[in-house]
Amino acid sequence: MANPSTFVPGIHYFCDHRCWRCSLTDRCAVFDRLSQSPPRARKTPLTPTNRVASALAASLEVTMEDAAVMMASGVVPHAHVASPPAEAEKPGHDRRMEFAEHDPLVARGAEYGQGTWRVLKGLRPILAKKGDAVALDAAERLEETCLTVASKIFRAISSSLDADYDPADTQSDSNGSAKVALLLIEESRQAWQVLMQPGRAAADGVPARQVAALDYLEAELLRRFPRALDFVRPGFDTGQASGANGQLATAILAAGRPAGRA
Repeated sequence: MANPSTFVPGIHYFCDHRCWRCSLTDRCAVFDRLSQSPPRARKTPLTPTNRVASALAASLEVTMEDAAVMMASGVVPHAHVASPPAEAEKPGHDRRMEFAEHDPLVARGAEYGQGTWRVLKGLRPILAKKGDAVALDAAERLEETCLTVASKIFRAISSSLDADYDPADTQSDSNGSAKVALLLIEESRQAWQVLMQPGRAAADGVPARQVAALDYLEAELLRRFPRALDFVRPGFDTGQASGANGQLATAILAAGRPAGRA
């Protein structure tokens, strides 16, 4: 079990929920939660989407616990700490969520995520059968990131609708969420370019269309959140990586660890 005193506070607030590719798992309370949970019987395929969902569920659990401790101590959680259910049920919160859901950028992000997931559902088995390890890795990265790109865009937009949102605050929740989305967009663009190489994907123009969609999302995010890339993510941007722990994380998640304590 990791020493909680070595955890980087808030490191999981602005990550991409891919523990198996992370070099900071030994500094993260979320991964410690995953690693301490007993293995479960595998009922669903261990797809990239399911692995991300497992890490995300554990992240939400730890975040809610952090928020509860802070509120019990009389501390008001920052924007990046999830609010308790009672707060989330307030009419003002509901209106902001509705506005965000109807934002054109959020809609385009969701369209990209869902479209990519559908394409990869059919493409990954073909690449696996061909034994093309490079293309398969690119496809796996795309599946890992496509829905997270959409969710981070939604979070950036919805956070910008909060009453206390300050566009001049580089360390705002909106900037942090937008930065994660931008980083994933660049990684996704590179992965699509791998699949665009001759003989690696169907020559139906889908990769090129998805790259064009990513270009739009990137340009619009930078227009709305011009300081996003200046956001400093705890741990990732503060030089606290202590080694390559991605293989350890992969092994633990592959063992069928549940997402937190059910």
